Amino acid sequence: MHFPSVVASALLLLAEADVISAKALSHLPNAIRRRNYLEDGMKRDVNKIFRRAPQMSSNGNLSVTAPNSALNQTIADACVDSLGKLTSVDNDAGMAACYNIIQYDETAGAFEADLRLYQMFTPTGDFADVPVNDIMISLTYPTSTTFQSLTKRRKRDLEARQSSMVEVQQYTLFGTFESNLDLTKLNDTQVMSLMLPDVKINAAIDSSQPIMANLSAADGAWFVVGQFKDEFKSGLVSTTAATAAIAAAVPFVLPGTSLGIFPTGLIVTCAWTALFFLAYGLGTIGRIQYRSAYRKRKAAQAGRTGKRI
Repeated sequence: MHFPSVVASALLLLAEADVISAKALSHLPNAIRRRNYLEDGMKRDVNKIFRRAPQMSSNGNLSVTAPNSALNQTIADACVDSLGKLTSVDNDAGMAACYNIIQYDETAGAFEADLRLYQMFTPTGDFADVPVNDIMISLTYPTSTTFQSLTKRRKRDLEARQSSMVEVQQYTLFGTFESNLDLTKLNDTQVMSLMLPDVKINAAIDSSQPIMANLSAADGAWFVVGQFKDEFKSGLVSTTAATAAIAAAVPFVLPGTSLGIFPTGLIVTCAWTALFFLAYGLGTIGRIQYRSAYRKRKAAQAGRTGKRI
């Protein structure tokens, strides 16, 4: 007689056990993900620093591809020769950068760049025990320039170099300038200023404490092969020069022919105009009503005294 109730109780217990097991399994991936939370957060922060253009493989006459074997070797040789002159670097990571423009199309306002990081000296300070594969970089270009990273190769994917320095990372970058810039107004030094990024090295100590180092102009070789070869001068190609170049390349706009800030300027102007007409209209209506009331009051007074107004 009690057999059906016993069976029902057993089925209920099995269902509860399945629910508990499912909850335990659902929490397991969260526990695994929490261990890598900081590292993922750092990667997201680095990606926020990267300002990327829409994905594209070509622009006008500029076909963007990763360097072939011959070009790759030419770039590597030029970088090694130039970086071999360095006796020290200013960053604790002991790294140096080699940055070159492979292609440049002035008409399309686009360029292809090659960036390589080399382990020049023994890391010190916070970077002393950081593996090479845990190091990430962030690039910040001038405000007029957007870019995307087309290819990225780490040390484990690169061929060994016959030199005392080790190439640890390599990037192929594609950049574009804002369409309103007239690049024909700029000289080579100003154009190079718009192409030169600010390079920072990011890593984490024991996946808990983020660290960062900046690669200054003295920590690398810039424009040593390809376009603008040997034209780089650290005192001239700078952030200040980039700001001046942007101002010089912007076309002249006759003052008073357009709103300086759109659509904010239009919204503010319309708001103040609406408030003016509202205040003026309410005041006019009030004066009309007062005039009507005044006339009625005078008419009433004239009716009692027999005088006309």
